[in-house]
Amino acid sequence: MLKKDEYLKTVRRPYPPLFCSLVCMGYSDAKQFEGILKDSFSITNMAHVDSVWYYGKAELEKGGKLALDSWKDEKRFTHIKQEFKRRADNLVAASQKSFEVFAEAYQEYMPALSLIFAIDKPTETALRNILSKKISPQAVDDIMTKLNVPMEDNFHKQEEYDLVTSSDLKEHVQKYRWLYARYGEENEYILEDAQKKLQSIDKEQFLLKRKEEKEELSKIIVQTKELLGEKAYLVDIFQYMIYYRTHRTDIMNKSAFLAIPMLKEKAKSLGVTYEQLLRCSAEEVLEDKVPAQEVLNNRIKDCSTLLENKKVRCLTGIESQKIIELFKEEVEAVSEFKGNIACKGNVKGTVKLIFGKNDHTKINDGDVLVTSMTTPEMVPVMKKAAAFVTDEGGVTCHAAIISREMNKPCIISAKIATKILKDGDTVEVDANLGIVKILEKK
Repeated sequence: MLKKDEYLKTVRRPYPPLFCSLVCMGYSDAKQFEGILKDSFSITNMAHVDSVWYYGKAELEKGGKLALDSWKDEKRFTHIKQEFKRRADNLVAASQKSFEVFAEAYQEYMPALSLIFAIDKPTETALRNILSKKISPQAVDDIMTKLNVPMEDNFHKQEEYDLVTSSDLKEHVQKYRWLYARYGEENEYILEDAQKKLQSIDKEQFLLKRKEEKEELSKIIVQTKELLGEKAYLVDIFQYMIYYRTHRTDIMNKSAFLAIPMLKEKAKSLGVTYEQLLRCSAEEVLEDKVPAQEVLNNRIKDCSTLLENKKVRCLTGIESQKIIELFKEEVEAVSEFKGNIACKGNVKGTVKLIFGKNDHTKINDGDVLVTSMTTPEMVPVMKKAAAFVTDEGGVTCHAAIISREMNKPCIISAKIATKILKDGDTVEVDANLGIVKILEKK
């Protein structure tokens, strides 16, 4: 196993072992990256500990550089987009087939998950470096902010447009019934959800704003490409990266939701519950070597997934606790802390910590939403909140994009926000300086 400082803490995502192991198996298989990158590549070491993904820093950096170098060729980049679409369609279709077919398609899709994340930083850095030689720092920030909205709608933006223009809500809901499902959960988007959302939208204003935003973004893209000259391809990669960051995880969540009937049948054939099946590794299911009930029940309570030299292990009990302790971060009590500015502004409000959909009811108008990272299903409660603070995220993260769309103060990559803050605390979110000040502890 790599040393702690050789890992990069990334995102908090509560994947169960079944999907964690599929991710790791796909990452570690170099053949899945063939045709996607010019050179051979795989990720051989990573960990999923206490719901947080840790990547090997060196491998992640190598993947980002390879992707940017490989995709700068227009023909190859066009092929990559087509290939990712083919693999996405294949994964969704595989959810209706056998577990063996589904597992193979899931692994094949993993380059989309890893490389879109890995290419984020090098693409942003390259864009900023070139622009900074031509225009002022303020103008660079302005362009990067405006570019940080995808021209192509992801599923959640497309669903909102389809909802507004739909003539049959039941048909609409059937099409998007997987929308709120995550990590194999049976959380279905229902008619009541669609009706409630529709009531909060002014259709005429929505369509007008959408048209104006698309036109403005189109102008910015053209202007930026003119500034970049022969490096204009960076804009296309940046835009695709922003769009696909959310799209790729939606594809995975959609396929997992649609696969639930098949997975339940597989669980029944193995003599376990659906919840227990999710706590098996993919290899255990594929080889029909499901652990004892006691082991699976222990994994429901606590399980870490470790990819070490291409080998995947599910750890529980003492082994899992050792890994948790290894990655544990000590946080000192502070009166303020910093993060990166995603959208400027200044707001004072009451903290509400959001870790899942069950927490959504906590948010009242004017609250400060604090989370590890926002996700598309949080958008309805983000509309209520006055500001956002996240532990994670970069310039292209979901919170950054949505905060700019809503024009609400947002500080990302604060790292310790969810550890320092508690429900009911009063804070000042100074997103002009990137500082969160604790005014009163509950």
